[in-house]
Amino acid sequence: MNFRQRNNNFSTKNNANKKKYLQIIIVIILILFFSVSFTRNILFSVGAPIWAIKNNVISFFKGNINIFTSKLSLINENILLKEQMKLQEKNSALYDILKKENEDLKNVLNRSKMSQKLILGSVLVKPFLSAYDTLIVDIGKSNGVAVGDKVLADGDVYIGYVSEVYDKTSKVVLYSAPGEKVQILIGNNNIEKEAVGLGGGNFSVEMPREIDIKEGDSIVIPSISPNIFGVVEKVVFKESDSFQNILFKSPVNISELKWVEIIISAKK
Repeated sequence: MNFRQRNNNFSTKNNANKKKYLQIIIVIILILFFSVSFTRNILFSVGAPIWAIKNNVISFFKGNINIFTSKLSLINENILLKEQMKLQEKNSALYDILKKENEDLKNVLNRSKMSQKLILGSVLVKPFLSAYDTLIVDIGKSNGVAVGDKVLADGDVYIGYVSEVYDKTSKVVLYSAPGEKVQILIGNNNIEKEAVGLGGGNFSVEMPREIDIKEGDSIVIPSISPNIFGVVEKVVFKESDSFQNILFKSPVNISELKWVEIIISAKK
């Protein structure tokens, strides 16, 4: 009898333990369930604004990507058009330069109606880059040029002579170089005198006071062909002087000179 009672007590105790474990499991399950739900709510609460911002950003870029692409395309087209305009302006300017040079060259050639043999040369170096009142031209011995050959500008204006000759280049000294002397005919009576260079295209001539010379009188170089060497700009003298000083300037602007013609001497 006593043995049975011990077995019943053990069975009862075992059942109680099972119920206890079951209750613990149920509690754990409930805690986990409510814990996950709570955590999920927190995540949704925190994540919702972030997801909303993300969706708005994506929507913004999707909605504006075409506008951005269009603007970028317009910018590129604008840059391309500006470059094309600059190129056209450059080509237009180059065309104008070449056109003017062609016209100037034709004028020079058409105005040179002399019996002497002429050679056309391009001015490589002019005053301010070369020695004072000198030129360097691109024709020389190989073209028949020799020291002493006279040089014309604009087809009929004497400006100087060849002082040095090399194979393909020559040095020209202008008559206006300081101290240079050149024979001229001045006034309506073609009075022959000697002009002295003052530099920079300027000349002076000393003449007796009794010779009637006035501003505007023409000055030429003795030649078989018509030419103009200058025009009297000023007549300077004092009442007590027996001489007058005639000042004139070459009609050629040396700083803008592009071509010259050299008269090849007959001896060659």
